[in-house]
Amino acid sequence: MKVVTTENLHKRFGKLEVLKGIDLSVESGKIISIIGPSGSGKSTLLRCLNHLEVADFGSIKIDDEYICEADEHGKAVYKSGKEVLRICSRLGMVFQNFNLFPHKSVIENLMEAPIVVKGESKEAAMEKAEKLLEKVGLSEKRDAYPGQLSGGQQQRVAIARALAMDPEIMLFDEPTSALDPELIGEVLKVIKDLAEEKMTMIIVTHEMNFAREISDKVLFMDDGDIIAEGPPKEIFENPDHPRIITFLDKIIQKS
Repeated sequence: MKVVTTENLHKRFGKLEVLKGIDLSVESGKIISIIGPSGSGKSTLLRCLNHLEVADFGSIKIDDEYICEADEHGKAVYKSGKEVLRICSRLGMVFQNFNLFPHKSVIENLMEAPIVVKGESKEAAMEKAEKLLEKVGLSEKRDAYPGQLSGGQQQRVAIARALAMDPEIMLFDEPTSALDPELIGEVLKVIKDLAEEKMTMIIVTHEMNFAREISDKVLFMDDGDIIAEGPPKEIFENPDHPRIITFLDKIIQKS
C-alpha cells in the first residue's frame, strides 16, 4: 500500500524553483533515503509533505487522502487548514537542530503535544513519554532540560517527541548533520531500531553508509529533480548517471 504519493510537485521561493516536478511513491513499512548535494531540494520536499511549506503545483497524498490536488492548470489546491492538519498528524518530523522547548524538561517536551493537540490525559501522556524515553535510552534524563544534554541526547529526545504523537510515517531531515561525529552512532541506532519495527520512514541524509545499510530504496536529488532511484546496491555500486558518480566520488574523498 502506498502511504505517501506526490505527483508533479513544484515549489518556488521567489524566482528560485526548488522542486521541479517531483513524483514520489512510498509504500507502507519501507525506508526511503534521499541523498544528493546541498541545495538540491531534499529538505523542501520533506517540508512540503508535512505542510511546513506550501507547494505551488502538483498533488500530495497521505494514505488515501489528498492534502492538495492539482486543478485544471496544475496548481496545488489545498484542503481546509483543519483537514490538512488532521491528515498531516500521521507524519512525525525530526529536524537537523532538534527544535526542543528549552524551558521544558525532557519529559515535558514529550508530553506537550499529546496533551495539547490530541487531548490525552496527563497520566496517559506521561506513561507513554516514559516508555519512549526508555526506548531511546534516556530514562535517566527525564527531568533534565535540553541545555543539559549532548547533541546526540537532544536528537534522541526529539525522535521520542515525534513518536509520542503515534505517527504512521516518520520524516527525518538530516538528523545527524548538527552532531559531532562521535554522537552520530547513538542517533542512527534509534533509527535502525525503528526500521526493525517496520516503521515507514523517509530520511534525508548525508550518511552514505547508513543509507546503503538501512534503505529499501534510495533517491538521488539534484537541482530540484529526482534524477535516479533504486535499491541501495544499484545507486551506490552501479550508478549510471554522471552526476551521482561525481557526488559519490567527492563523498569518498572527504571520508
